[in-house]
Amino acid sequence: MTTMERHVAESRLITIPYIPRKHFVPVHNSLKRWLYIVAHRRAGKSVAITNHLIRGLLRNTRRDPPPRAAYVGPSFTQAKDTIWTYLKHYAGGIPDVNFSESELTARFPTGALFSLYGGAAAYERMRGLYFDIAAMDEFALLNPNAFESVIRPCLADYRGSAIISGTSAGADHFYKMKKYAEQNAEDWDVFDIKVYDTDALHPDEIEETRLQMSPSAFAREFLNSFEAPVEGAYYEDQMLFLDKNHRIVGHIPWDPRFPVITCWDIGITDQTAIWWLQHAGREIHVLEYYENKGKALDHYTKEVNAKPYQYAAHILPHDAKARELGTGMTREEILNNLLETKVFICPPHTVSDGIEAVRALLPMCWFDKKQTEEGVAALRGYQARHSAVNDTNIKPVHNWASHGADALRYGAVALEQVSGWSGWSTSIIGAVTGALKRKIKGII
Repeated sequence: MTTMERHVAESRLITIPYIPRKHFVPVHNSLKRWLYIVAHRRAGKSVAITNHLIRGLLRNTRRDPPPRAAYVGPSFTQAKDTIWTYLKHYAGGIPDVNFSESELTARFPTGALFSLYGGAAAYERMRGLYFDIAAMDEFALLNPNAFESVIRPCLADYRGSAIISGTSAGADHFYKMKKYAEQNAEDWDVFDIKVYDTDALHPDEIEETRLQMSPSAFAREFLNSFEAPVEGAYYEDQMLFLDKNHRIVGHIPWDPRFPVITCWDIGITDQTAIWWLQHAGREIHVLEYYENKGKALDHYTKEVNAKPYQYAAHILPHDAKARELGTGMTREEILNNLLETKVFICPPHTVSDGIEAVRALLPMCWFDKKQTEEGVAALRGYQARHSAVNDTNIKPVHNWASHGADALRYGAVALEQVSGWSGWSTSIIGAVTGALKRKIKGII
């Protein structure tokens, strides 16, 4: 595809006024069912995806039922402001095409339907429908479970294909999808399109942009780095310190002479996250991290009890004292019955104080790279969101990274509570709890 795309539909020649940029030619020429695209800002990804879906519809000769394409974006506004404009431009020359502004759809003369979806309500609209081709754009901003629980089933009827695309934003579910695609190369094509690999921007503009952005922001936005800290990351300095000093290493051995604690963030319909920490000398060894969703509490206690560790205690969030409607028992009571070591509730604190406690704790830590990969990614991705009403009102973004970050926060705050336990030195307790001297209103 080196010139304008030409399609035959209903015995009429249809010309789409699209000339692909050279770095997207391999994308359009791919014969794989699944495509993964991570592209730098201003690479032309939205234009390429729009035309890829148009071509997919027009090449599909099935008439009963007619083929369908879906573009899924993070919001209705984003879909309308970007893709809708491109769709009307590139498909506007198709004879008898029918655009619906209210539904954000384009009905082609063949009967094929191109639909745009955006926001959380999009997934409910899509359930039960069939699609022949779908694109999930800005995947890092979409629901992490949307592909496997909604989009993938919609493609099953006619063995439809999909594009997963976006820009890097830390080691999140978009990054996990990249790793999965690379491990399943027989079915997936992976396109990693960095700014220096394209001619989308003038070299002078690239250099000027690089000088005006922080190194981590440029690496993230233009070099597709998933390791660079995300914008507004709470623990950016601490994670850079750990990287620079090689504190995230291949393997952290468990020392049976010292006890282990677990730190929990418990979700019912949301994720549950658990850290395993061991104090050794003046260091804290972070041995493991585990996260799952939709499991009963006994699933997690089996994970914990199956380990060979000698436990000192298990730190739970403050809301573990809430009673469950089904049993009338608190999660604290349930876990006390299921775990072999006593549980402790994290003391009340502000989120700000808890973040300071983690910042004080992290420089003392060594992480097992393999066993804590998901948790470390959560710490890198835990970020602030500025209030639209008051820019000084900064709160954490509740996303995929929140659960692992919150679990470690409860552990860091609770160190003062567990200071009498064997193996936890007063020097570590003092360093962490010193960050909690400032009292702020709004106790959680």
